[in-house]
Amino acid sequence: MFALDLHVMFAIASTLAVVVATLEGAVRAVRARPAGVAAGRTRTVVVLVVAMTAAVGVALLVADHHPKEWLHLIYAALAFSLVPVADNAGTMLRSDRGKGLARLGGGLVCLVVVTRLFVTG
Repeated sequence: MFALDLHVMFAIASTLAVVVATLEGAVRAVRARPAGVAAGRTRTVVVLVVAMTAAVGVALLVADHHPKEWLHLIYAALAFSLVPVADNAGTMLRSDRGKGLARLGGGLVCLVVVTRLFVTG
């Protein structure tokens, strides 16, 4: 089934995007640098790729190909929102290191959620 293969391909791309966003946060945390262009771009890429993955997932759901566990849908919503929410939470912190740590923490939690997505899909 083409849509299922496309969903898996986007899921792998989502994982890679989250890894890059998490590494970007780690670099900012270590160097205590402010968020730059890379922070915004990685956040945008994560949101877009996860949204494309979810769109294909909805198409699969409409085509009566449901996930093994319905918790998969909640994990998808979490994966979509964790990196942007971590970035927004980081804006409340004063230090650049804290903002980087917020992105790093959000990215690590997102990686756990993405792992659960692969298990429950």
